[in-house]
Amino acid sequence: MLDRSVENIVKTTGMSEEAARASLSANNPQGRFIETDEVAGAVLWLLSDAARSVNGHTLSITGGEV
Repeated sequence: MLDRSVENIVKTTGMSEEAARASLSANNPQGRFIETDEVAGAVLWLLSDAARSVNGHTLSITGGEV
């Protein structure tokens, strides 16, 4: 999904790929992209007994981006 967004920005604006990635990460409230270990941690928590009462919800792992 990120690569597709970068590709679209490059095509529509003529911006370099590096500049497009920088622009996207700057727009995230944390100022960076979410790391794979952050997503993995959330998945592992959902699979654990600690989340046994969590049913029918969406866990948004976006760093605060809406």
